[in-house]
Amino acid sequence: MPELFQLQRLFAGALASRAAADAALPAFAGDPAKTARRLAIYRGNVHANAGKALRAAYPVVAALVGEEFFQGLARAYSEAIVSRSGDLNEYGAEFTRFLADFPHTQDLPYLPDVARLEWAVHLAHYAADREPLNPARLAGFAQEHQPALRFRLHPACVLLTSRWPIARIWEVHQADHTGAFDVDMDCGMERALVFRPGFRVRVRSLGPAEHVFLSALARRQTLADALQAALAVEAAFGLQETLIRLIGESVIVEVELQ
Repeated sequence: MPELFQLQRLFAGALASRAAADAALPAFAGDPAKTARRLAIYRGNVHANAGKALRAAYPVVAALVGEEFFQGLARAYSEAIVSRSGDLNEYGAEFTRFLADFPHTQDLPYLPDVARLEWAVHLAHYAADREPLNPARLAGFAQEHQPALRFRLHPACVLLTSRWPIARIWEVHQADHTGAFDVDMDCGMERALVFRPGFRVRVRSLGPAEHVFLSALARRQTLADALQAALAVEAAFGLQETLIRLIGESVIVEVELQ
């Protein structure tokens, strides 16, 4: 009789693939044929739930490859990647890497970056809440202290870069999108921001200067250093309007003097 840990590993493997189930049959009591059928039912439920979890986290990827192909992707992923959490919302964290290595998606080189964006969107849904920052709080700091201010971004915020227009791809695949469906795949580097004003996650493209500015703030650099970095990219960078927009969108949620 196998040790409990070994038996647990055999059972977990049997839920992942039929080949592992066949190898595990001698460890189970009873008729092997009945055991195989019962394991197949469990395995089918595991793969179905994993597929639903991936579909919920990666709807744009599913739209890009088609539902039938995505079901095959989800099956292959669930066989290759074992969930290490009891929360299905955490399943899919390795999907970007999986897509980059999966032989049948190599003709869609933008797909891993789209998945990377979608995972950031997925996590943003469950990020902690923060109270919006009152813009008047900035006025409470003396002018000579303002260059030393440091900001915190909302926990939902993520900055991404890609050689593909991932923000535009995400935008045109939203249910409420009513504009043109065109995507310029040769537009150059994309700088995308994932953020959550209120209860809905949003994605938008950033200009180079704003991306540098926000990246500096995210690294807890001072306002003066972040502004200097932005001005080095774009001499006409507008600090006031950028701060107003970022505070209004709940991208910036805290300010302090250190």
